[in-house]
Amino acid sequence: MPSRQKTLLFFAGFVSSVGSFAIICTSLGTQQWVSSEVRFAGGNYSGIANVKLGLFQVTRSKTITEGVALNTPTSVMQVFQVLKETNIVKGIHVIIILFLVISLLSSLLGSATTCFNSVSNPYLTFLGPLGVYVWTAINAAFVLLAMILGAINMEANEMPKKLAIAMDTSNDVFGSSQNTYGYSYWLLLLSIFLNAATIAVIYYYQHARYSEQKKQERPMETASRDVILF
Repeated sequence: MPSRQKTLLFFAGFVSSVGSFAIICTSLGTQQWVSSEVRFAGGNYSGIANVKLGLFQVTRSKTITEGVALNTPTSVMQVFQVLKETNIVKGIHVIIILFLVISLLSSLLGSATTCFNSVSNPYLTFLGPLGVYVWTAINAAFVLLAMILGAINMEANEMPKKLAIAMDTSNDVFGSSQNTYGYSYWLLLLSIFLNAATIAVIYYYQHARYSEQKKQERPMETASRDVILF
């Protein structure tokens, strides 16, 4: 049976691992990844197209700021329904979702490994702290890559603007856009912090255990020297 210290520390790591898993699920399931304001102009009017983008759904509405034009209803569509053609924007978006799914699975495996260590002392190395390190690091790495690729797709590839153009049924000309990242995106940063907390807790346990073993070895070393001197 594991010691009380190990049980408490690994349980704390288990809680942070489950928290990371829940956050990734929230990011995948909510539709507040990016909100974008895309300027557009028509024949005798201009305005702003408001695009709210999730990983799977996009909402677009248009607001006229100058001139007069017919009201345009709010459009809600699936992202892959809008991005029908295979291009770099669609490809990166697919990779982002794939990375988050991988991080979700690694988070689940890391949580299971951490929980297993809190109630037992596994003999196999990959089921011990090393397994926790590996799964947690994979989780954090793929979440970070998803965030980086998400920012690249929004800023460099102008994904919100391209979605607004694809969803438009008029002959409006779209110009500059301004993106604001929502909680579905920033929650992933919290997931990385929780992964770091899991690693820190397990490392603290191993360091404390190593220090305790060294303390137990010192009296034996001192006793051996005394016998030799005697």
